[in-house]
Amino acid sequence: MIVCDRHDWNRERHAFHPVIDQAISWIAGTDFSQLDTGKYEILPDNKMFCLVQEMMTEPASARRAESHFNYIDIQYLLAGTENIGVARAHPDQHITEDFAQERDVVFYQKLLNESVITLLPDMFALFFPHDIHRPCCAPGEPATIRKAVIKIHRDLFTA
Repeated sequence: MIVCDRHDWNRERHAFHPVIDQAISWIAGTDFSQLDTGKYEILPDNKMFCLVQEMMTEPASARRAESHFNYIDIQYLLAGTENIGVARAHPDQHITEDFAQERDVVFYQKLLNESVITLLPDMFALFFPHDIHRPCCAPGEPATIRKAVIKIHRDLFTA
């Protein structure tokens, strides 16, 4: 997991893979106020795309943690405040729902050694397949957030 602020990107971009830089450059060049919620292709064949989402945060106890196998997530907060729980994959983590084949996602209810990060607008978190994450948690009272989730297929890191 990596947490960063888009305003620091020019100073830090040299430390990241060029595919991550491409995704953050797409974010920086996009006027999200002109985009409705939905899916936007960045690269063909679902190799990189963006999901623009609006949702209500909830107490962490109401949110399921998730992980992916084929995609890296960049969760970029556009509006609101969001807590995201995160834990490293561990053999003792118990999968409660498995949609790995159909949708590249598995869900967990309880996590071992979960930490919480707080995102404010223009901050983003990168979650790799070994990062179990619980997004959309309310830091206080539930509130509406708007975010862009960039999905990057892992094949782009080895091509």
